[in-house]
Amino acid sequence: MTAASLSVQLILMVAIGVFVWRAHIVSGDFDKQLTALLMKIALPCMIVRSMSGAFSWEELKNCGRLVVVALILWAVTFALGQIAYRLMGKTASARIMRFSMMYTNFTFVGIPVMEALYGDTGVFYFVVFLVPYRMIYYSSAEPLLSPPGLEHKRRTLVEKLKGWFSPPVVAVFVGLLLYVTQWKLPAPVSGVINSLGSCASPLGMVLCGISLGKYDFKRLLRPRYLWIPLVRNLLLPALILGLVLLAGLEPDLARVVVIFAALPVPSLLAAFTIQYDPDQGSQFQAAAAVLLSTLACAATIPVWAAVLGVFFP
Repeated sequence: MTAASLSVQLILMVAIGVFVWRAHIVSGDFDKQLTALLMKIALPCMIVRSMSGAFSWEELKNCGRLVVVALILWAVTFALGQIAYRLMGKTASARIMRFSMMYTNFTFVGIPVMEALYGDTGVFYFVVFLVPYRMIYYSSAEPLLSPPGLEHKRRTLVEKLKGWFSPPVVAVFVGLLLYVTQWKLPAPVSGVINSLGSCASPLGMVLCGISLGKYDFKRLLRPRYLWIPLVRNLLLPALILGLVLLAGLEPDLARVVVIFAALPVPSLLAAFTIQYDPDQGSQFQAAAAVLLSTLACAATIPVWAAVLGVFFP
């Protein structure tokens, strides 16, 4: 898919979601219910579907490399986030910046983008790359976003296991088992999985639009809120691309890493901030970061896709 076509597709699907919310076609907790449906049913089906190809030892080795690369990237962005946090005076803005530097909207934007650009192979590598992130993401939100001095809630073992082994993570292991063994599911079961999996990408983008439709665009579209999108959408991908080129990462793996770095801030950033930071100013800034970064990605992701086409044709 060309960069221009991808850009139009992203804009249209997000715009549909905004329209659906603003026109009151859906209301209330619909976005939460749709998120649950996607995360627990459609997305796991998509993951299993993406791993249904012929077995290759080289692809399996690449999966192992991607997990290692994911852990290294997490450590690098954590270090950069800590530096930014200290330079910004350990303020609420600094906490939001740190979280935004470490994580991206890898589910509802990342997977549709990888599917549009690189097909099932791209999704296959991408979901494997995300396993360490999924296992760290939810448990790290509270300590990263809570103001200093607030006590962190102790999580039970069951709560930790739910975070570590969410349905998408379990789906990766199930998909890998089927991929390595080449076991074939019965045709009716495989058909249902393929059909449900095909819904994940478009519905994920529409869900982004629904979430954005709740915001007051006029209040959030202000120049002082542009710093986080600038860092997340432009500066970090440029830095990661440089590191990838220096490391000599092979093209299939490099595309996964750079596209991940080019994604907008997590859509859950606003919800996490509301949950862990009582300050309304912080909550407003987090919402602005989500809105502006997501809108900007319609232009920046195609640019990075085109750049990758130059370096990794």
